[in-house]
Amino acid sequence: MPKSLRSILGGGNRVRKPSRPTGPRQTSTTASTTTASQSSATTPSSSPRKRQPSQSRRKNKTEDDDENGELFAEKLEDVGLATLLASELSLRDVVQAMRYIRAHMFTPVPETGFKSSRRTELLRYRATMPPLVTAGHLHAVLTAASPTRVEREVAELLGKGVLRRVRVERRGGGGEALIETPMLVEMLRSSSTVSDATEAAYIAFLKTNPTAQTLGRKTLPDAQTDELVRAGFLTSAATRATPGTTLHVRPEDRTTLTSIERVSQFASGTLSAVGGQNAIHLAGGSGGAYANAAAAAAAAATAAGNGSEGADYRIAVPGHGRHLKLAEAAVDWLRETLGRTKWGEGPEVWLRERFEGGGLYGPRWKELQGVEWTWVLGEAVGLGVVEVFQTGSVGRGVRAL
Repeated sequence: MPKSLRSILGGGNRVRKPSRPTGPRQTSTTASTTTASQSSATTPSSSPRKRQPSQSRRKNKTEDDDENGELFAEKLEDVGLATLLASELSLRDVVQAMRYIRAHMFTPVPETGFKSSRRTELLRYRATMPPLVTAGHLHAVLTAASPTRVEREVAELLGKGVLRRVRVERRGGGGEALIETPMLVEMLRSSSTVSDATEAAYIAFLKTNPTAQTLGRKTLPDAQTDELVRAGFLTSAATRATPGTTLHVRPEDRTTLTSIERVSQFASGTLSAVGGQNAIHLAGGSGGAYANAAAAAAAAATAAGNGSEGADYRIAVPGHGRHLKLAEAAVDWLRETLGRTKWGEGPEVWLRERFEGGGLYGPRWKELQGVEWTWVLGEAVGLGVVEVFQTGSVGRGVRAL
């Protein structure tokens, strides 16, 4: 082909793109990385913001673990048991100790900080709290005297009618409490649901039977008994523990025909020495009637001898259940707090700070109606839940038992 024709055809109607400047060629990976970095540079990243809550939660969890589990990684030094009220020298008898415990049960309600409704609720709650003192708390306070001496003094005061012992069944040692008899009489007289005749009859019974804890069905007329039950001064003796519910019951309430107290009264080798013909039935076992009329009569006589035939009512104090519920809640809080430590023990100062921490929204005011720390510790020591000991370095320590 002639040169002139080739030059003419080579120039044709093609459209040529402008040439690019020479430089290193970028791969797709590099381009995407560059684009991501440019976008991250131009727009704020949200990932650090998302990580902040989880990081703070992990940090708080670590602090809680350190505080609860690792704060007392080593056991506290124990140089001996400590008295609950080492600086109190005026408590020389039972009545003084009871009044001291009642006087130091609640913290004064603050003038400011609470709504009027909450303040009224606290004051009403304290006004309706009965003046009871648990027997264990009394022993925990009177550590200077021996337990035998305290029990002897309590028995003497009960016999003279100065004190009255009341008990709630199936609640263990916390259900047994003492009250001054004049205070019980004052509560009876201030009750608006008890008539004057019922009041006089009941007071006469209390004076005549200073140590009685039960009242027979025929002691007072039915109408007067009904008034006392409705007012809370009597409870039904039907709440007496059965053989299947004796976990928190006093030993004398566990007596059955097969107990040592019963079988030891009969000659060895006889049927009565193993509980009698209907021992399984009377102990709460298999159902069915008695084998014969003689067995039924013997069972009725045994029940009457145990005091369950004529004692249908138990002497009570209105509000005893409220007092018991508050004491159990306080002791449970102390037990749970010590359970978070490694060895189940901690300094008393640390426990008191946790108890009073949070101000008006802490456990003392939010859950326990503003009780005093000394009252909580006394209840726990009296029930045998904790013990107080000297550490020699950080003051007194509290150990769960």
